[in-house]
Amino acid sequence: MKVTIYGIGGTCWQFDAEESATVGDAKASLEELSGVAVREQRLFADLLEPDDSEVLAEVLALDDVDFLSYVRRDPEEARWLEKVGNSPFPQDLLRSAPEDIRNNANVVVPVLRRHGYSLKLASAELRADRDVVLVAVAQAGAALQHASDDLRADKGVVLVAIRQNAAAFAFADSVLRADREVVMAAVSVQSNMLRHASEELRGDSEIVRIAALRDAMALEHATEAARNDRDVMLDVVQKHGHALRFASLALQYDWELVLTAIECDAGAMKHAPHDLRTNIHFVCKAVLANSCSLQYAGEEFRANGSFFADSIGQQIRACQSANYPLFADTQNTCSVVCAN
Repeated sequence: MKVTIYGIGGTCWQFDAEESATVGDAKASLEELSGVAVREQRLFADLLEPDDSEVLAEVLALDDVDFLSYVRRDPEEARWLEKVGNSPFPQDLLRSAPEDIRNNANVVVPVLRRHGYSLKLASAELRADRDVVLVAVAQAGAALQHASDDLRADKGVVLVAIRQNAAAFAFADSVLRADREVVMAAVSVQSNMLRHASEELRGDSEIVRIAALRDAMALEHATEAARNDRDVMLDVVQKHGHALRFASLALQYDWELVLTAIECDAGAMKHAPHDLRTNIHFVCKAVLANSCSLQYAGEEFRANGSFFADSIGQQIRACQSANYPLFADTQNTCSVVCAN
């Protein structure tokens, strides 16, 4: 294939290349013809600058052009790009780079593609450049903390950061921490990000449910109203019985909810109010829901096993005659309780 390259001043170079030749191959040929080192060359297909690894024929076909445009790169910029490309730790180079290099997007962006946190080393101007910051947060979401105030309030930028690392939500502007879509994106991946949401959204039933179903500890950051939402708490304790500890006091007295939690996790019994843990009727239901819960019942039940065995036997017979569903497997549960 015939390759044609035009310089800004109208200079034209032509040479033959294989169909499989890359943009990098074209630069090597141009170096032979022009004497300009590869590292100082920038080639464009229309307005796009293809990567050196791209196949030249595909680049030309994609952009529907039959020639490349050549721009000579600043020698100092070229030197830094070469250093960055060859270094296993480009962030260390950027840390010691002069101010003009840390303000040069052509040098900084390749570093950010490999080490997004290096955004903190870039100039204030680049930390306010949306395209530059997007590269950084796509590689390391938490680099959002080093972006300008305006970009930390940019919903598109923040969502990209959250998708890479939900912890980036902590660095979003307060306006976005009150944005339902943004909060949902964060807690769907990392539940404890609920703590950074606005108070209104920390009380949003759907958001709290999603966060708590992933990790019940998220309820620690939910509002009292959310922890008093029976539907939310009932869903959560079915999966995480220990979440009962975060339920409102009113719901901790809700027998159905508490027994559901105990059925899931015997240890939930210790989060039930003392009044319930010392109530023979409740304790019987709890033991039948999960026999291991007996160890968390009131001291009088744990200390006097024979008395409790007699008592629970009476309660079971009474409940059985009333056809309570929790007492369907009376014989097996009785034997467990009596053994304890």
